[in-house]
Amino acid sequence: MKRYHFIYEELRRTKEELLNRLEKADKDCPILLYIKAELNDVEVALEKMEAGDFGKCEMSGELLPDGLLGIIPIARSEKDIKMMETYLRKPLYS
Repeated sequence: MKRYHFIYEELRRTKEELLNRLEKADKDCPILLYIKAELNDVEVALEKMEAGDFGKCEMSGELLPDGLLGIIPIARSEKDIKMMETYLRKPLYS
């Protein structure tokens, strides 16, 4: 886990922030569903780190790219990474 210490600390801070937002949110707020989903993803990533499974694709077991895990630490599979890479690409024309 030493390798991902910075990511682990960032995920812990994110978890606290999400829990704080859940506490303060109006119970009928439509965004609450997204906050809960994000919190779940963060908790899964933290559990994977603690178990030594962080950075492995849940489908194939292959290692995910470290560079993208640093940006999107809640990615769970190669499919997630490929989908996110689409949004991270710079346009050819500006």
